[in-house]
Amino acid sequence: MKHLHWIIADLFLPPHVLLQVSVDLQLPYLQKLLARGKHNILPARAQEDLLCEAFGTNAAAPLRAQADGLSVQQFNWLCADPVDLQLQQSQAILQANVACSEAEAFALCVSLNAHFNQDGLTFFAAHPQRWYVRVEVLGDVLMHPISSVMQRDVKAYLPQGADALRWQKVVNEVQMLLHGHAVNVARESNGLPPINSLWLWGGGTANPLDSVLDAVGGDMNLSAAFAQLTQVVQPASLVKMLGGQAQQGLWGTTTLSEAWRNDDLYAWRERLKVIENEMARPIWEALCAGNLASVTVSAVDDSALRTFELQRSDCWKLWRRAKPLAHYAV
Repeated sequence: MKHLHWIIADLFLPPHVLLQVSVDLQLPYLQKLLARGKHNILPARAQEDLLCEAFGTNAAAPLRAQADGLSVQQFNWLCADPVDLQLQQSQAILQANVACSEAEAFALCVSLNAHFNQDGLTFFAAHPQRWYVRVEVLGDVLMHPISSVMQRDVKAYLPQGADALRWQKVVNEVQMLLHGHAVNVARESNGLPPINSLWLWGGGTANPLDSVLDAVGGDMNLSAAFAQLTQVVQPASLVKMLGGQAQQGLWGTTTLSEAWRNDDLYAWRERLKVIENEMARPIWEALCAGNLASVTVSAVDDSALRTFELQRSDCWKLWRRAKPLAHYAV
């Protein structure tokens, strides 16, 4: 393989947390990958943004919708993912991946479309957990990808731009419509969380994907949609990707993010041990053996995008000594 791009979310926690949680962790392969390469610290970016960039697009919604079977044509689209906003004192914490049935999703979209029809908005539940809204005019607005706000207070992630107030008004109306809806009344009576809001993100029109990638894998949901549209191979494991015929690969890892967002530091540690053995080790061994010419590690989190770029020759730069993870979180 000529090049592998490894995107990993929430590897670097806040310094005071990382210093404690990483004590006694044995990560020789990951630490060598970080120490031997060229290190850059860039402004924070979401994992979805990096994936869109890798596929030559800036709008996730129309492409994900197309992968889910919708005819996107040249309309503007937004992801409108069903969420549960939990009020905690002065905060509204977003819980994503709310499970619902096809019947529930259909019923809620029927009500949304009846309400917003005159506003040029049409809602679709192509998948019970992946909804969309077709928009006549999107306007000047920046919306944060859902991965950025999961388990976070949504007030810090509201739409921005000249047309932001319009979309905040839309979301407020959505919340009022969903509150007290028969579907949510039934869900709560059965002990299920309500679907009391939609998270809008990824807006734009479809454009042909343009990427040199010929293998994509990992646990980033959006990567599977993009790979499907481009008919790119999706290996079952990183080891299989590195041992296959692909020349340009991308692998996404988000398991640390789930643990961190749930304040489960024990799970974060245990998952990092798995990442060391199942990802960092095979990458390092493939690089040193000459089966991988170069690798870019992109570590995304709320504070920054940290990149580490390695060539095969970097394996032998022994003077670049391994450092603890907390060294990079400053």
